[in-house]
Amino acid sequence: MSSSRRKMLAAQEDIANLIAELAKRKDMTVYQTVNDILEQALRVEGMGLSLREVVDERWMLERAREIGLTFTVEQLLYRVVDEAYEENRERTAEMWREMGRWYGKYFQAKHDNPLEAFREAMELFCMGSAEYSLEQNGRGLSLSFIGEKLTPGYTELFSLMVEEILLVLGYKVKDRELRKGMAKLQLAR
Repeated sequence: MSSSRRKMLAAQEDIANLIAELAKRKDMTVYQTVNDILEQALRVEGMGLSLREVVDERWMLERAREIGLTFTVEQLLYRVVDEAYEENRERTAEMWREMGRWYGKYFQAKHDNPLEAFREAMELFCMGSAEYSLEQNGRGLSLSFIGEKLTPGYTELFSLMVEEILLVLGYKVKDRELRKGMAKLQLAR
C-alpha cells in the first residue's frame, strides 16, 4: 500500500452533505468518493471536454432511448428511406405521418409543455445530421431544419412527420418550402 499525501479541499455545505450521502449509498468513504469524482472530472477535461458537456450528452442519449430513437448508419438510413419513398410514395409518407401523430400524442400525454418536449425531441432527431430552428411568434411557429447530407426523400418525409406532430399540438401549416436538405415551415394555431 503506497502512502500518498493528502490535501484538504473546501466545498459548500450542501454539496459536502450530498457527497457524504453518495459515499454511504456506494458503501465508500467520503475520501474515496471525492477522489473518484475528481478523477473522472479530470479525465473528461483531459479529453478536451467539459463535465457539463458529457452530462448533457448523456442526458440526450437517455432521452433518445426514452422516446424510442436508435442509432444507425446515417447514409444508409437516407438511402433506404429514399428508395422506399420512390417505390411507394403514398405508403411511405403515411408511415411517417402516422409516426408524427404518435409522437404528437406522446408529447401531449407525457409532458406539461408538449411544445417544449417537441423542441427537445428536435435536438435528438437532428443530432449530428442537421441544424434546426424553432421560433414562436404570437400564435404561430416558424420551423426550419437544414442538413447538407439529408436526401430529398428524407427531407420531405421528415418534414411530413414534423408537420403531423405539430398538427396534433394544434398548429396548421400555412407555408412550406422544401429543397434537398432543407425545410422551412410556417405554422399557426
